[in-house]
Amino acid sequence: ILSMPRRHQMLVMIAAVSSATNAASISGQSYDALVLGSGLTESILAASLAAQGKRVLQLDGAGKAGGESASLSLKELYQRLLGDDAAPESKLGNADEYAVDLTPKLLLASGAELQLFVESGLWAHMDFRRLHRSFIYRRRADGEPDIHRIVSSAEDVLKTRMLPPIDKARALQLFVWLDQFNEDDAATYTAGRINKRRLPLQKMNAQSFFKYWELSPPTAELIAQGLGRFPGSYKSLRRFPAAQLVRQMKAYKDAFRTFPHMTSPYVYPAGGLGSALQQATGKVLEAHGGASRLNEPPHEILFDEGGRACGVVTAEGKIRADCVIASPSYAGSYVQENYQVVRLYAVLGHAPNKCKDAKSCALVLPGAHIARKHPIYLFSSGSTHSVISWPCWS
Repeated sequence: ILSMPRRHQMLVMIAAVSSATNAASISGQSYDALVLGSGLTESILAASLAAQGKRVLQLDGAGKAGGESASLSLKELYQRLLGDDAAPESKLGNADEYAVDLTPKLLLASGAELQLFVESGLWAHMDFRRLHRSFIYRRRADGEPDIHRIVSSAEDVLKTRMLPPIDKARALQLFVWLDQFNEDDAATYTAGRINKRRLPLQKMNAQSFFKYWELSPPTAELIAQGLGRFPGSYKSLRRFPAAQLVRQMKAYKDAFRTFPHMTSPYVYPAGGLGSALQQATGKVLEAHGGASRLNEPPHEILFDEGGRACGVVTAEGKIRADCVIASPSYAGSYVQENYQVVRLYAVLGHAPNKCKDAKSCALVLPGAHIARKHPIYLFSSGSTHSVISWPCWS
């Protein structure tokens, strides 16, 4: 269980402990903001506004908190994917002990998203726990699959089997430079031991950045996809800014220093993100005079004479607000579909293959190594995060 970083402690606003639902009537009332939906984005926005002193009402017509980001029991997941009559096998354990996130989301411990959880007060009501390991998948030259820990430190460079000997010394220089680099300090842009050069990060692309360190394309791609969380190939690094890549690599490395005993840069809430987030959001809203209501579908969005959204109509009546924030599912014809995301769910009797020492893990499968255009991101956990019945893995 993680305690809050000292630098964030003063940012948290402790909400009074109360139910996530508010039995008081909401009809005829006026709010500073009205949020439709209880997914990840909507809940963070609602809590952030409340933390700034706004009176916020969050509505969702679903009976299950979280919307498309809900945490489901195994039975609920089966019914959602296979039909109302579907039931999980008894060998999978107690179905009610599962909390499968429809939209699993790992949080980088030094990232802006986790900062939002802290500043909004959500952190105080959620039990975030460390993720044990972070891996990357590679297909070796002989065609065999292989999985390695993501290289994130000079020690990792020396120990890993992924890098050829000639690249290890060069990668080591890069990692030493990264450790001292500070984007706001011009003196730290200088690199090189003998032929020192100030790197023009704002003008160069990511591929040129790796060429400066004389790293081979496979090694550069490995570091970019793992440490830099870059989704593309080495070739596509030509279209990616070096400054952004360095920023992402620094954030990954800095995450290990956010909490004691970090063995990966990620954290994840016990009980699933969807369930824990909605409960926390309800507490934050109520502490600031607002409320979070489920089974309360908005029938219509109201607009003023200027065309601005100003409220909704529910079964209880009209509710007014200075602004309305709606998830796509409530925006109707005001939004259009641009892409689709495919999510696969699996129940395992063991840790993912070649991740045997991990109690929980994140695994990056780069597209080029699995014959796909885009990468696959896998999150798996046993009972560490209270999302599955022991001894299974999700």
